[in-house]
Amino acid sequence: MTDRELKALSEVSASLGLSPNDLFKLINFESKFDPLAKNPISSARGLIQFTDSTAKSLGYKDSLDLVTKNNTIESQLYFPVLKYLSQFKPFPTKQSLYMSVFYPVARQWPLNKSFPDTVQKSNPGIKTVQDYVNKVEGITVKKSIPGLLSLIALGLLILFSKGKG
Repeated sequence: MTDRELKALSEVSASLGLSPNDLFKLINFESKFDPLAKNPISSARGLIQFTDSTAKSLGYKDSLDLVTKNNTIESQLYFPVLKYLSQFKPFPTKQSLYMSVFYPVARQWPLNKSFPDTVQKSNPGIKTVQDYVNKVEGITVKKSIPGLLSLIALGLLILFSKGKG
């Protein structure tokens, strides 16, 4: 990122009461900071993947109009990103921020709550709120019974070896 883009990220984060790091992770996950990014499955475009309906609620014709009029990182941060996220302030948790972009009604859902089937189908690998939070945070969780059993065995081995010393 350029100095100007970093400054925009910092200023927008401060306006929203956010850590620049949290906003960075969210945008990086959603678009890799490509202001023209397009979801191949939906109408979502831009830094935080504005859908047509969201773009219309912000005063644009659709998501294409939004990214055409705000085709740089700075302009998207200062205008549609700031305007969109401002309606959800404050952000007491990372989940409340991340869900504001992904599925706003889930801002305060339990982390283990599943998304509707339609959301899961258009977002492979994301079944629960926790799944999305983990993806934004860059956390990969491998559900492996053999791996889990190996960790338990290692823990028991360490525990018993300490007891003998």
